[in-house]
Amino acid sequence: MATQQDDYFYDRAEAELKMAQTAAHPAAVRAHYLLAGHYLDRFYGGPDESADGISPVPKASSND
Repeated sequence: MATQQDDYFYDRAEAELKMAQTAAHPAAVRAHYLLAGHYLDRFYGGPDESADGISPVPKASSND
């Protein structure tokens, strides 16, 4: 049974996919597909999800 939070992530993924299909700029298309992927990872319980249900934020790499 899907929770309200699950429904939210699935609905957001669908919205991002629709926006990707209508975006004119390639960077916007890519951004929408990336966001959709992250929402689907949350919906399906992707491997980056921690025990508390919050995905960790990746640390920025240094190019020094």
